[in-house]
Amino acid sequence: MNIQVNGACVNTSVRTLKEFLYSTAYKDKPVAVEYNGELVSRDAYETIVLTAADRLEIVTFVGGG
Repeated sequence: MNIQVNGACVNTSVRTLKEFLYSTAYKDKPVAVEYNGELVSRDAYETIVLTAADRLEIVTFVGGG
């Protein structure tokens, strides 16, 4: 299935948001996720089932000085 991630079309076969994050470069990074326009808590990642119509915005945190 194809979903939109940060404005780009991404093909994935995973079922949940948590599985998607773990199957990508976001696996070990602290992230904030907007799912179809709604900010979601980390606790919800496992319960959100992805569909072809979904849009994700994923932001990573970068430290610096």
